[in-house]
Amino acid sequence: MKLSKWFFVFLGLPIFLVAQEEESDLMEKTLYKHVAILADDAMMGRETGTEGEQLAADYISKQYKEAGLIGFEEDGGYLQKFEVLAGKNLGPNNSLSFNGKSAVAMQDYWPLEYSGNGSAKGKLLNVGYGMISPNPKLNDYLKLKKTAGAIFVMEVGVPKFDNPHAEEAKFADLRHKVALAVDRGAAGIIFINTNKVDTDPIPDFTRKLKTAPIPVVFSRNGEGLKTLNKKSAVLSVDLVEDRRIGKNVVGFDDNGASKTVVIGAHYDHLGMGHFGSRHTGEEKEIHNGADDNASGVAVMIELAKELQTPGHEAYNYLYIAFSGEEMGLLGSNYYVNNPLIDLASVAYMLNMDMIGRMKNRTLIVNGTGTSPEWGNLIVKAQPKNWALNITAMQSGTGPSDHTSFYLKGLPVLAFFSGTHKEYHTPEDDIELLNYKGMVQIMDFIHGIIDHSSDFAENFEFTKTKENKQSRKRRFNVTLGVMPNYAFEGEGMKIDGVTSGKPAESAGLQEDDIILNMGTVKVNDIYDYMDALEKYQKGDEIEVKVKRGEEIVTTKVAF
Repeated sequence: MKLSKWFFVFLGLPIFLVAQEEESDLMEKTLYKHVAILADDAMMGRETGTEGEQLAADYISKQYKEAGLIGFEEDGGYLQKFEVLAGKNLGPNNSLSFNGKSAVAMQDYWPLEYSGNGSAKGKLLNVGYGMISPNPKLNDYLKLKKTAGAIFVMEVGVPKFDNPHAEEAKFADLRHKVALAVDRGAAGIIFINTNKVDTDPIPDFTRKLKTAPIPVVFSRNGEGLKTLNKKSAVLSVDLVEDRRIGKNVVGFDDNGASKTVVIGAHYDHLGMGHFGSRHTGEEKEIHNGADDNASGVAVMIELAKELQTPGHEAYNYLYIAFSGEEMGLLGSNYYVNNPLIDLASVAYMLNMDMIGRMKNRTLIVNGTGTSPEWGNLIVKAQPKNWALNITAMQSGTGPSDHTSFYLKGLPVLAFFSGTHKEYHTPEDDIELLNYKGMVQIMDFIHGIIDHSSDFAENFEFTKTKENKQSRKRRFNVTLGVMPNYAFEGEGMKIDGVTSGKPAESAGLQEDDIILNMGTVKVNDIYDYMDALEKYQKGDEIEVKVKRGEEIVTTKVAF
């Protein structure tokens, strides 16, 4: 019996599929290995400018070398160094004494991050809440005739108002109070909290705020200080800038092409959670950042090896593991202002940030409006035997490193698999990642690069409308939920609820869809953020959510 050639094709098909599956399994294990090393406790959370960052940079450099990438340092190394102002530390000259007694820094009192350095000696002057209002009852300075040269003792927060949105509510901002006190000649300020409506202000020395010209501290001994009105006190604040060296890790695959594709992922994280952490425990813990963003770095490393194979010579490839992202896109901003190749030769930039927790094959792709080519490429890059559920976001700006390149007039795409309750906590660990999903995202990105090579010389850039999320916002309150950025229905879907925050106390749950916050109708995540801007600590509002097919109303107290 003569067998058809199609029999042999059919016979070979399962072998081909098995080979594909074996290859995918191997890549999953490879990505797991990279993530496990980068997110190990030994890396100490990879905070910018620390030993942990250096250890991670060494590992990435080793992978670059194995991939045959070119370095830009004189010795062939891959580091691009930049200075980082990481915040401030307490210097040796901090003191507070009154009534003959000395207080202990960081125990009885602490400087606030916007305090100026210097000393003050003078009479204590109780100025209430430090408010000025057309309403005489809310003007704390009205009857104070001699204020210059005194050390002001001032309550945090504001009195309770019938209208929580009254103009006087702005006095809850301590920096506003400080500015008014400086105008009235304060030599120094000691904040206290005897009303206990507001929480004690905890300094965040990583915030780069304009400092006051006088020393500003918070004291736990509020009642004691109020009884010492017009008694002498001595105050001194000494905050020392914490300047470090951050390191981008940059490797180049030179194919002699006229255009280069930049492929990036930040490798820094939060260290012990000194800044940006959502951890609610009292003890500091290592934030390993397996998803954020060891996941992106792992895929970038393997793309560097895959794109070395024949058939990818239409472009050169520049791989950048950015540092300083968590501190405000510092590494990518430094790179685009100090590029190691001509930015005019860059066709486009691809950024991977948190691609390790893909659910239901849903992938968020930002920057689709930065070139008219992206829409067609995203369709073409979908593999034949499976498909991703793409949530396309047109804006070229956002809270990751692609923004720096977009602002230089370059097309960008940024890949993101969504937030989760472990985001910026010590629980973002390796066992929670979807490694099969990471392989699928990697294949998708590879497909975009391959399909774009047909017009490598003519990749057009277009500006996008500013994403409402990218404008600077200031929230006085937090609900304590993780938004689902991939949700496309009406409302704001909750991806996770943070322990100990108002949402948990109000009984809000994962997968609830917020429809209303107080008087604000929530159509999407931007309405949700608009609502947060309207409220102050102490406000209580009614929140309406959709839970399954049921509408649930609950009260949230901020």
